[in-house]
Amino acid sequence: MFLTIQTLFDDANIVSAIIRRVNVTRKDKIYWQQYLAFRSVTTRVFKDYIGSVTGVMAGSINSRFGEKPIRERRNIGSGYGEIAYLGDTYQMSIDRLSELQDLIDKYNAAKPADQKAAMEEIVNFLVDDFRQVMLAAHKRMDIVVGALLMTGEATVYNKDAAITSGHTDNKLLEIGLPFNFIKPAKADVVVDSKNVFISYLREKLQSLIPDFGVYAKMIMTRASFNKHVLGSSEFGEQYKMILGTNEMKLSTGLISSDLASEVFKGIGLPGIEIKEDYVKDQTGKNVQIYADNRITLLSSDQIGYMRHHTPYEKTDPVAGRTYIPTDGQMLISNYRDKNGRYMEYTAEWIPQISNPDLITNFDLSDIASIQSA
Repeated sequence: MFLTIQTLFDDANIVSAIIRRVNVTRKDKIYWQQYLAFRSVTTRVFKDYIGSVTGVMAGSINSRFGEKPIRERRNIGSGYGEIAYLGDTYQMSIDRLSELQDLIDKYNAAKPADQKAAMEEIVNFLVDDFRQVMLAAHKRMDIVVGALLMTGEATVYNKDAAITSGHTDNKLLEIGLPFNFIKPAKADVVVDSKNVFISYLREKLQSLIPDFGVYAKMIMTRASFNKHVLGSSEFGEQYKMILGTNEMKLSTGLISSDLASEVFKGIGLPGIEIKEDYVKDQTGKNVQIYADNRITLLSSDQIGYMRHHTPYEKTDPVAGRTYIPTDGQMLISNYRDKNGRYMEYTAEWIPQISNPDLITNFDLSDIASIQSA
């Protein structure tokens, strides 16, 4: 076949091959997928159960002829979730299009036996363009899910720079979750001028077991770990024997998540996971996904779903455009106007945390100023 830039992007088989190549070669980690899995929803507004019945009341013991007391069934808390609309358009540069045209000319001039290799060059060339388009929605959700996980709330403004410019009335997305929030005061963690945060944490978690169960892991940033865990008087003195040959790493601050988990499990606490992840926003600024001075406790990694809905363009497409579906019903398209050629994605996603009332979050902002040991 004779190929042009337009017929290339209109060919669903070629575009699908590029998307498959992106998925195979992608090195960028999608952070939210550690905690959520895709699940479709048929309506843009859906019922969202925000709690669960975690215990059953003991039955009453009655006399032989006594009437049974009437009790109200314990209901699951509920609310409503609404799909968020994601989408961006990227203009392809003239330089990229010129290089692409050279590859297409090479393909058209090739003998049938050589066209497969020429097409491979085209696919490999376009991988980076499609990677940017395909990852944009995931990276936005990395920021949203990270904020929800560490603070119980997330807000997205009309532009990433809106909040810094003082305009806070143009919120596109605002989510708040009913975590079990705990905010220790200085008096809770300082005893006889010593920082005993680890003992406080252990006692607090023991008290939560009857209502919240046993947590499997604690999530915090490297800065929070250094300040509140390594900075505790107990970690440097009382728990060195657990570290054994790894004591040198403690003294240099080069402690890993695995080593930290070893220490914590040895003293009856959940394993620890240290987070140091960043995403670049639309202003080009690196955004820290997980907040400092917070510790979130989870029973498992799987805490909910990324709900996705069929985008409107799927049922009412723009004339002349070819839409290629990817994960989560995201649609990728390419079009040309008088100003240039563009790549575009559209998706309708929203994170749904299944049982937020069973997640415990420690807000350590009030004790952040305590001097480390």
